Amino acid sequence: MRLLSVLSLTTLAVCSVVSGASWSPVPPVDFSKISVADFSDDDLDLVTPLAHFAQLANAVRENDPDLGFIDLVVWRNAKDNQPYNARIMENVLSLAWFYTADRTWNPYRGHPAVKARLEAALDFIGNIQAPDGAFSEYGPQKWNLAATGFMTKFLGETLELLAIATAPDASGGPVPIDASVLERAHATQRKALVRLFSRDDYYRHATIVTNQYGNAWPGGLAWLHLHPDDAEIRALWEKRFRQSTADFQSTAGYFYEAKGPDFGYTLGTHASNTAGAWFYLRGTPFADQLIEEEKHWFEFLSYNTLLQPGANWFAVNRAIETRQSQPVVHPINTPMAEFIPEARALSRTREEQAAILRQTRERLTSGWPGVAPLKVGDFWAYTPYVFQKRRASAWYPDQAQRDEARKQLPYLARDRFNHLRRDPRYDAQYYYTRRPAWYGAFATGARASRKQRLGLGLLWRPDTGILLQGQAQNDQPSWGTHAPGASLPFEYEGINATLAIAGKPAPAPLPLAADLPDGDVALSYPLGSQGDKIVTLKDSGIDVRITAKGDFEERFPFILTANDTLKIDGDKVTLLRANRKAPLVELAYTGARGKPRVSEQNAPLPSRRLVTLSIPATGSLVYSLRF
Repeated sequence: MRLLSVLSLTTLAVCSVVSGASWSPVPPVDFSKISVADFSDDDLDLVTPLAHFAQLANAVRENDPDLGFIDLVVWRNAKDNQPYNARIMENVLSLAWFYTADRTWNPYRGHPAVKARLEAALDFIGNIQAPDGAFSEYGPQKWNLAATGFMTKFLGETLELLAIATAPDASGGPVPIDASVLERAHATQRKALVRLFSRDDYYRHATIVTNQYGNAWPGGLAWLHLHPDDAEIRALWEKRFRQSTADFQSTAGYFYEAKGPDFGYTLGTHASNTAGAWFYLRGTPFADQLIEEEKHWFEFLSYNTLLQPGANWFAVNRAIETRQSQPVVHPINTPMAEFIPEARALSRTREEQAAILRQTRERLTSGWPGVAPLKVGDFWAYTPYVFQKRRASAWYPDQAQRDEARKQLPYLARDRFNHLRRDPRYDAQYYYTRRPAWYGAFATGARASRKQRLGLGLLWRPDTGILLQGQAQNDQPSWGTHAPGASLPFEYEGINATLAIAGKPAPAPLPLAADLPDGDVALSYPLGSQGDKIVTLKDSGIDVRITAKGDFEERFPFILTANDTLKIDGDKVTLLRANRKAPLVELAYTGARGKPRVSEQNAPLPSRRLVTLSIPATGSLVYSLRF
């Protein structure tokens, strides 16, 4: 109790002294004194953050209330830019990076005005922390996993940078920092880690939204790097990390987000967690666990990201996504590409990276510095992620390595298979069918989230690429059966499809992640209480038979290029491409009630159009897709 009282009084005294003084403003950078030649290739992306840094730093509140709060809407939504929201304070890493970075072009290293704001921000973070170590995001004292987990990642990296820069042998000489502020910041970080690792409530919640807890992997490792003798944190970290594989990752391969797969969070936040942890885990006994988890994930991803012929992007089976919006994947950067061919296939090459850096340097040279004003009010205007992974080395395959990896993607390496990825925990099955002329995906089971869409999800041709892509938004078209005028299909509430292969019942039990027997795949399921549907996946294409009570319509979210056309002629719709004699798809149907309707909107894919075809029917509809 005596120690707590002394620490509290010390904190109040420091805050009083800081708030009672008038801070000098952080000056804007003078670009006339530096040039692009001063920047290494690895730092070229920092020209814009450098230009805007003074505006960010000067937004730190100088006085109570909320001394140290970063009062500028540049990271998160405007409505959430509140002092109780610890997510705003993740930009403490941005303050720390410029305060500590030893670069000839960085005028802010050791700058007293930056020091005052950084120290105030560190103390502010401690002041908004719950007594048990948690942080809030969406309201005063509404402590949650996300705010706590993310803070450990960004504060952990902040403390690492300060430890390096304040060391007696620091490059460029040590920078000053108030010892009591630093001590309190370390106490804040440790308290948050103990809260995350020692109690089960956040861990249980993390089994549904795994990216949030994963922030603590690099956050905890940063702490252990600074405090290698902290046996309690080490034991807690190792226990949670070991058990997380079974609890956080589906047997299908994805990491749980809202109980299902989400490509945005896993390729985003989860990937940053992985890269941050890998910086510490490489060469340790835990490295193999991380690689195996990522291997399983990238295997799942390889069935759900479709390379476009003649292009360098992948269309995503986004109908099954559960939280964010990730319709397309452009080449990524992951340290796992060194070990996992499926990750290498999605990666940017060394040659591409060199070209990007060359073009960036040329652009900066021709119009130095060429920085637009800070977009205040924009969610991503000033993100701390720019600084979160800078100490981790990137790994890029060369062109030949990536070409070979892409040849081994399942839908390119083989022209015939039936494949299943199954998650028994939440009753989900994801089917993938490859035939010489086409590739398709189908999902069945319990709906994981309000966003996810089940049933037929996408259609791809090896010579022309994506042709149909179900969307995963309430106002976006999905491939399925709808009541007249309804935005959501009957499949929305979840479907329980019965599987037969080559006319025989499916093997029991179904495998978790494996090929199924060869043959036509038939998936039959009720449309709630309104009817029944049978989807048959064959060599020649896809056959669908629908019976329903009253009126309904089948919708098809076609993905077209600028020169594609949908031709409606009687009971047939043909997808045609300019300068190509053979049609891409022929859709024949019987039982339509009137002429199909066509609507168009912007597609979430490069140089594509999203064209929805709706076929109305009453009682029954039979259709086939041929290629």
